[in-house]
Amino acid sequence: MNFEELAMLCSALSIKEKERLAGTLDSNLKEKGERLMFLCLVGKVLTNKLVNKDALINVLTTIWRANEGVEIEVLEGNVFAFYFKNTEDMKYIQSRGPWTFDRAIIAFEEPSGT
Repeated sequence: MNFEELAMLCSALSIKEKERLAGTLDSNLKEKGERLMFLCLVGKVLTNKLVNKDALINVLTTIWRANEGVEIEVLEGNVFAFYFKNTEDMKYIQSRGPWTFDRAIIAFEEPSGT
């Protein structure tokens, strides 16, 4: 491909036809995010080996039996985010610790900041 062909192809490119409002963000997005973080615990399984993530999720959701449930997200390695639906479930889990998995303790922390 020579310079003239490339210049002709580039001149034909245009995004102006598709320039338009893509959408608007939900006005309550910030409040939803703050509520999500307020009802979140971050936990780390304190072991040198990588834990079986699926087994941890199945075991903890079964034994915790949170009234409104808990969603568990794998963050990195042995670090997980636990999203609760209400403060009562979250406080109950915190007060019933320390929790262990596969003979390793799980350290919990309430996230802070943005």
